[in-house]
Amino acid sequence: MNNNTKLEIAVEIIAAQIAMCAKNGYTLKSREMQTLIKERNEMYKGNKMVIDKIIKLYGPKIKSEYEKITIERKL
Repeated sequence: MNNNTKLEIAVEIIAAQIAMCAKNGYTLKSREMQTLIKERNEMYKGNKMVIDKIIKLYGPKIKSEYEKITIERKL
């Protein structure tokens, strides 16, 4: 996968992760949200290690959440 594709995927994943945390009651001052914001900023700077981390760590979490939603809609 080329770097631009990875960045585009990471952008969507980090946005979804931030939204999910906000939905779960985390505020901007929480440690979790601060970490996500710092990682988002590093991602936009082109930090390849952070981009890979976002895809590998948060990607499966977001995927499982979307799968839960899909299953619930089918019921």
